[in-house]
Amino acid sequence: MGFDSRRAFRVLQFGTQIRLPFYLLFITVAFMSLFAWHAYSAYAELYAMVMTNVPNSYQEQILRQTQDFSIVGAAILGGLVLTILGFSVAYTHVLLGPIVALRRQVQSMKDGNYRTRNKLRKTDAAHQGLADDLNELSSILQHAQSNAQPGQNSQRSA
Repeated sequence: MGFDSRRAFRVLQFGTQIRLPFYLLFITVAFMSLFAWHAYSAYAELYAMVMTNVPNSYQEQILRQTQDFSIVGAAILGGLVLTILGFSVAYTHVLLGPIVALRRQVQSMKDGNYRTRNKLRKTDAAHQGLADDLNELSSILQHAQSNAQPGQNSQRSA
């Protein structure tokens, strides 16, 4: 695989990338539920009293406003869910992307290919030290392999 093939946006580690947004969504829904319960307990009695003491024309208007408020609230909550999901997947992609490239290099080295080098994006600075160390190790192993091969050939012929 070439260097550019890892730059395509895809789900790198499904469980890790999806788990974070679901944790965030769970926490958000829990707090929103607490807020909704608090609002209901604070205003349910007031709502019931108003609805029994106002004329029917006002009741319809109050119900319509309450329904509109509920629809807008659900739309905002849906937008929040999509935003959390999108940002979480994108952020974990930034964190895990270099790790996938580094693992690919280690696997290549395990297979005996020491010419493999890793060049990370500028935004992957957190992993740059590890990439530099792996590149240096690849160079050392490649040099050792090229120096050892002629000696092995002469030993085999002797």
